[in-house]
Amino acid sequence: MRCQIMTYNIHGLPWSKNNSADIVAWIRTVKPSILCLQEVFTESSRAFYKEQLSRIGYTVVIPRDTQVTLLPSGLLTAFLDYEYTYVSDCFCPYMTYYNIEIFANKGYHATCLRQKLSGETLTVLNTHTQSNTEISWLFGSKKVVESQKSQFEQMCKYVERLNHPAILVGDLNSEHSPHPHVRFLHIPLMKKHTFPTTGEDLDHVAWFPLQYARNGCQFCNIDRKGPSLESCEVIDIHLSDHCPLLATVQIPKLMRGENTA
Repeated sequence: MRCQIMTYNIHGLPWSKNNSADIVAWIRTVKPSILCLQEVFTESSRAFYKEQLSRIGYTVVIPRDTQVTLLPSGLLTAFLDYEYTYVSDCFCPYMTYYNIEIFANKGYHATCLRQKLSGETLTVLNTHTQSNTEISWLFGSKKVVESQKSQFEQMCKYVERLNHPAILVGDLNSEHSPHPHVRFLHIPLMKKHTFPTTGEDLDHVAWFPLQYARNGCQFCNIDRKGPSLESCEVIDIHLSDHCPLLATVQIPKLMRGENTA
């Protein structure tokens, strides 16, 4: 299964400049098959994206994550109607987080889709993991890595029950995976400076190697059997403090079969 996925942290804090109209106009020109947004924090912004993206052929899935903390998760997932069929979705809040993260209901939004062309099923996990800027100043990077590892562990446990492939997409706030069962997808020598103010080579697309492991041999030839990144482009459009990333991913079937569990 070949998928085109865009991830974009729109920096939609309530006190930030609202560039939603310009962002939607730009999305209209690119038309990615699957769209994962982060930091769509306000209800008005969510409603705006849902209305505007629906007009250009998307189904917009908004997680059920409000009335828990000051802000919702900020996650929003959309897909082109003519390419995918909605199966199910759920939002899972993270159990571990630090510092200013307590003000948002941080977690992952898992959306299960069926590709119309191939008939295959895919779960897309859209997320925004523990940030490392403010907390690193106070506690150092160890707390950041511990929190991120715990968050990745939660997603691994969710994926364990799936009998179809899952792909992790979003603002992962990491240059290297903090968890051995989450593998970041790279293109050799490509720089992914999606956060220009720091120049960090952050990653945004990952997969779960144990989905592709044979029984009794967890790490045999997994890289060869798992998803691969066909192309990856960072687009500098100056509408957020982040840049969107557009990836084309080849996702193999699981050897143990597929269902929508």
